[in-house]
Amino acid sequence: MKATFSIFPKFYKHLDVRGLAALVRDVGLDTTNAVIRDGYWVTPGGLAEEMPAFVRAMDAEGVKVTFCTAGYSAAQVIADDTPLKVLADCGITAFRMGYFRPGRDVDIPAAMDAARAEMEQVAAVCERVGIRAVYQVHHGTLVPTATGAYYLVRGLPPAHVGVMLDPGNQAFEGFEKWQRSARMLGAHFCAVGVKDVAWSREPAGPDDEAKGWRRTWATLDEGVTNWHDVVRAAKSVDFDGTFVWMPFYDEGDPDEMTRKLQREVAYLRKVVAEVEAEA
Repeated sequence: MKATFSIFPKFYKHLDVRGLAALVRDVGLDTTNAVIRDGYWVTPGGLAEEMPAFVRAMDAEGVKVTFCTAGYSAAQVIADDTPLKVLADCGITAFRMGYFRPGRDVDIPAAMDAARAEMEQVAAVCERVGIRAVYQVHHGTLVPTATGAYYLVRGLPPAHVGVMLDPGNQAFEGFEKWQRSARMLGAHFCAVGVKDVAWSREPAGPDDEAKGWRRTWATLDEGVTNWHDVVRAAKSVDFDGTFVWMPFYDEGDPDEMTRKLQREVAYLRKVVAEVEAEA
């Protein structure tokens, strides 16, 4: 198994490039995702100049960036491959694409069929450019499960279309056994969203249909996910991809977030070492 430990630095945009590289080193990660969003190091409008500059600057800091959080929808990818060419020219090998989102009262089977048809076109574009589109399984979207993702990518070239499983999101909606998910997706399984949730129960009134139960973001060592099972599933299919940290706790306190992130990275490295040592 080959796993690169990266971060989606959603709540670290206050850092400059050198500060972001220092964060990667300090918490024990391997690299960071390149993020294409307004207000971040690379913006949609400045992609052609800012992405090469970002990759070069991170490389100068000893951090090789190959995974991108882009959010391009399937329709955008199909309509214009220019941004993907910029990414590929910068050494980006994979990008997390945008989600398929069902509208209210949508015909789900028809929406899945339409999404599958678009993914076939996305695969063709990515094969032409030489990059991989990664679809993230996410609650609240059209595809919250590994089985749904399998329907999207089945039969498409895994070198150009992949899937990111996400235990934290799937704890809200879409949990399936990790071993089953990994074996079903096979070579398409190329990324893991690293975050977790915890259950808590509050006093519930008579009209509370959830009976007081709440799910909140939690660190890996305190959340509900069995990360040994996740890593064993990845190992079982010779996983070769990216584990993407998504620290969404303590977003108003970057110092506390960083302390917890460092603890999480050490925890998962220990889990990986233990699983790798198993017969």
